[in-house]
Amino acid sequence: MAIAISSRKLETDRIIGLWRALDFSRVDIVLLLVLLLLQYPLWFGAGSWWNVASLQSQLHQREAHLQELEQRNAKLAAQVQSLEHGDGAIADLARRRLGLIGKNEIFVWVIPHDAPTSNPHKS
Repeated sequence: MAIAISSRKLETDRIIGLWRALDFSRVDIVLLLVLLLLQYPLWFGAGSWWNVASLQSQLHQREAHLQELEQRNAKLAAQVQSLEHGDGAIADLARRRLGLIGKNEIFVWVIPHDAPTSNPHKS
């Protein structure tokens, strides 16, 4: 216990000695505190460096998402345009999604070689 107290006293004496070596007056201390108080919003407030960096990161993420949505909308607009002005697009869509075939057409279903097979008799 005595060793802990003496080490704390030595640390306190060292800090006080350093403080006296710097020779701060009360005006200097007040000005330093005012400077620190003025710096606080710059580092930790609403418009701080950290907040701005976080907002910029969110902005980049949202811009990337917006670009993806714009590409999707352009693709959908092209599909709508094709459906409005072309009969071939409607027939192709009916073939792909509904499995319809026209007169004099033969339905061929190609199964890839590496496709997984399901055998109901195998456990």
